Amino acid sequence: MSVQLEKLGYTKKTCKTCGNDFWSIGDRETCGDAPCDEYQFIGNPATPQKYDLFSIQDLFIRFFQERGHTPIRRYPVLAKRWRDDVFLVGASIYNFQPWVTSGQTKPPANPLVVAQPSIRLNDVDNVGRTGRHMTCFTMGAHHAFNSPEDEIYWKDETVKYCHDFITHLGIKGEEITFIESWWEGGGNSGPCYEVCVRGVELATLVFIQYRTLPGGEKEEIPLKIVDTGYGLERFAWISQGTPTAYDASFGPVIKELQEMASVELNHHILGENAQVAGMMDIEDIADLKVLRSRVAERLGITVEELKEATEPMEAIYVIADHTRCLAFMLADGVIPSNVKEGYLARLILRRTIRFIKKLGLRESLGNIMNIQLNFLSQTYPEIRNHQEHILRVIELEEKRYSKTIRKGHQMVKKSIKYLKKDKKDEMPLDMLIKLYDSQGLPPETVEEVARELDFAVNVPDNFYTLVAAEHSEEAVEEKAPVELDFPETSLMFYDDPQQTEFTARYLGTYQNNIILDQTIFYPEGGGQPSDTGYLDTGEEKIRVLHAEKLNGIVLHRVEEDKLEKLKHRTGSTLKGKIDWDRRIALARNHTATHLLVAAARKVLGDHIWQAGAQKGVKKSRIDLSHYQRISEEELHQIELIANQWVMDNIPLETQWMDRTDAEKKYGFILYQGGVVPGTSIRVVQIPGVDVQACAGTHCKYTGQIGLVKVNRTERIQDGVERLEFSAGVAAVESMQNNDALLHESAAVFKVEANQLPKTSERFFTEWKAFKNDIKRLQKQVAELKTESLINQTEEINSLSFLSDKVDADIGELVKMVTQLTDDGGVDLVVLGNSEGKIAGAASKKAIDKGIKINEIIKEAAAIMGGGGGGRPNLAQGAGKNGEKISEAIESVRTAVKDRLAQKNLNGF
Repeated sequence: MSVQLEKLGYTKKTCKTCGNDFWSIGDRETCGDAPCDEYQFIGNPATPQKYDLFSIQDLFIRFFQERGHTPIRRYPVLAKRWRDDVFLVGASIYNFQPWVTSGQTKPPANPLVVAQPSIRLNDVDNVGRTGRHMTCFTMGAHHAFNSPEDEIYWKDETVKYCHDFITHLGIKGEEITFIESWWEGGGNSGPCYEVCVRGVELATLVFIQYRTLPGGEKEEIPLKIVDTGYGLERFAWISQGTPTAYDASFGPVIKELQEMASVELNHHILGENAQVAGMMDIEDIADLKVLRSRVAERLGITVEELKEATEPMEAIYVIADHTRCLAFMLADGVIPSNVKEGYLARLILRRTIRFIKKLGLRESLGNIMNIQLNFLSQTYPEIRNHQEHILRVIELEEKRYSKTIRKGHQMVKKSIKYLKKDKKDEMPLDMLIKLYDSQGLPPETVEEVARELDFAVNVPDNFYTLVAAEHSEEAVEEKAPVELDFPETSLMFYDDPQQTEFTARYLGTYQNNIILDQTIFYPEGGGQPSDTGYLDTGEEKIRVLHAEKLNGIVLHRVEEDKLEKLKHRTGSTLKGKIDWDRRIALARNHTATHLLVAAARKVLGDHIWQAGAQKGVKKSRIDLSHYQRISEEELHQIELIANQWVMDNIPLETQWMDRTDAEKKYGFILYQGGVVPGTSIRVVQIPGVDVQACAGTHCKYTGQIGLVKVNRTERIQDGVERLEFSAGVAAVESMQNNDALLHESAAVFKVEANQLPKTSERFFTEWKAFKNDIKRLQKQVAELKTESLINQTEEINSLSFLSDKVDADIGELVKMVTQLTDDGGVDLVVLGNSEGKIAGAASKKAIDKGIKINEIIKEAAAIMGGGGGGRPNLAQGAGKNGEKISEAIESVRTAVKDRLAQKNLNGF
């Protein structure tokens, strides 16, 4: 029982329609949520004052700030910045998972308030159609993180805050209902209230207090979290009473799009459509026809009339919603691609283009995107700061999409051909999804091509929801837990990175690993290989082949047969020494990695994000998220800037910091190298250049790197550029190798190295000219050979036949047999060479008499131990036993005679 609700005058009731328990003031029989209650605010605003999205957002923050909540800035919508299990932020609680919600680290403020843009694509196909569904929405939230030592507030205070905020807007308490429910997500659960006004849910108040165990049981957690979510777009909607939430949330954008497309807004029809949609559980209805028919029936018009009236505005709503979603995605560093979060961005982007075309707009997506960017920049300056980058990405993606559509038509025709061959009369859904996943072909394009071929393709109304669901979460590899009964290893290399020798106490072994109480051996991690070296027992030196950390314990891998002598020496002291040349080489490469990332961000833009790295002794690589190939000029700039920082000899600063404090100070740029676990993180800073949470070994000064040389770059996947580079001595060796190649190449041409480009160009031009001359001469030779063969033509059953062994390659053979049948008037031609290559051609007259040259060539090639194929009029083959070419050619004559004789016999 809620004491606070009773104090506010609410009483508990049971909804006569759905049976759920709810709280309300005064007498009412239904819970206040659709479908038990219809929307009662369309054309009848619920508040005395009208609020747009930005003003309700400001009011929400200010209201809770005045009541002791600290406002925090929105988090990026790209959740991968701080967690590795999901791609995009779907709610404000995502900001605090897993580090704060697990109790490992403190929240950025407590209590706090935030207006968090959130992205959910689980109902993308319903956007524009229902009046309320959006891919991107603003979740207003106030959070409190309660621990036994520090209780902030819990259910009663949360309920009162919600009641007070809604009534502060001028909505009467009698219109509010609190529906009792239960929430589960992310391995946690707890009771919740769904708060409704006039038929629409405005907020959800969740009280996280349980952990869900593998068997499904619930376990109390020490940290109890108030997790609220206020749909600020819906608050704007009910305050304005517009037909849809879209009109209320981004009205100026919609108005411009309406004028651009010359589309009139039909308030009555759109309002009725939203009313009916609100009464339906749209998430579970894939077929739009159900919604359409119900709305048409209610309005007393046909479904076709309804579609004609609503589809243009629905397209405008989709464009307005999707461009907002894209603005946040691209501004926060998502690069459209065919994998992970990039896949989702490309899905939204291409879907937007489709609706632009459907609406008949001639403007590009970039032009329309500008409308949205200008609108959002009023409240989000970071959108304005990234406007140029966003438009560059949009322009490039539009070109790629056009190219995909052009190439895709042939792919669809090929797929349909195979389906028809398998006696299928409709394209299966999995093929439709595969064509989208692997080729980028939208189902509407597939449908258009299929219609031309009179083939059925039924696109489900929830197609994009289905494909988005497959790409919404990162697959995290689960490893079986390993229990080691040893204390954590003290990592001495952090205290003194220059230390090369140490002594440690031997604690025991695990598999073929030695465990010590402390070590200077760096265990592999963060893309940096481990140190190697040896451990000295006093009797022998044991090579350490590899080091890794498991549950805080460093495992020093050695040869298995070396462990036997140590079994009875637990507690004894060992001496150790690392391979310093290897350590410093890896440190140089690691520090150079930080410089190159920083330089790439400076040259290419701050959307650049490290997508992977591997450090090495001789060469290293780093993968960067970028929307196009890095040019030679950009690469030179990146390399130059990195080396300028090397020459500046900047001292590196390292410190261990509380995770939350570090994030407050530096932001999520800390995690360029990936998500770092733990409450306390090691921050490596190159002042004025770069700062990252990094556990690797580094130089003390950037000058210790010596030199950074980018060796090459390649695109390893859509949206990811790889830079391969060397540092220090390895960089000098790389340059020397390049010089050696240059001088060797110059020596081939017998010129100085500086004359090599001009000489190479001259030789290439001459080579092309010679190549063309050779082709021309070969053609003339083939023509002469062809003319000389005409005289050898014989007649077999009224068909002219020619066969011979000639000195020509397979390309010439094919040209000759084609010319002899096309221009020479010979019905059947078969030519071969001493290498076992054979080609044949047949005229239409020969084919009509039952001669299929592909079958005959295949049989002839088999005599030489090979095979062949082609079409009935032209074929080629080959065999490894070229000495049997004459036998193979002779077999053709026999085969032709047999086939013609059989034909005559059948005909007689």
